[in-house]
Amino acid sequence: MAYHSKTRLSVEVLRFDGDLSVLSMIKMKGRINRLLNRNQRRLLLDLSETRRVELAGVGILVDRLRKVREQKGDVKLCNLRPEVEKTLRLIGVNDLMESYTTQEEAIRSFDS
Repeated sequence: MAYHSKTRLSVEVLRFDGDLSVLSMIKMKGRINRLLNRNQRRLLLDLSETRRVELAGVGILVDRLRKVREQKGDVKLCNLRPEVEKTLRLIGVNDLMESYTTQEEAIRSFDS
């Protein structure tokens, strides 16, 4: 798994290139911790290249979501492939995190 990061309108956009797995989320956990240490609390995960989701990887993501929200921030998702969206819905993540069709729509949602 690789990811790319950029800041747009005070939202950190993290784009995954690979599966949402335990290994990828362990790497992402460190990145999210560094962002929180820099007071970046508005995070957007772009899952346009994600094809597969592992339950344990989602567990780490939900743990980071809790940590971000403790610091008055939020994590949102965008560009979910149908199979990824279905998996996240089946395990109940859609009740915890908002998801959007595009990055632009998701970024605007942080200001509403």
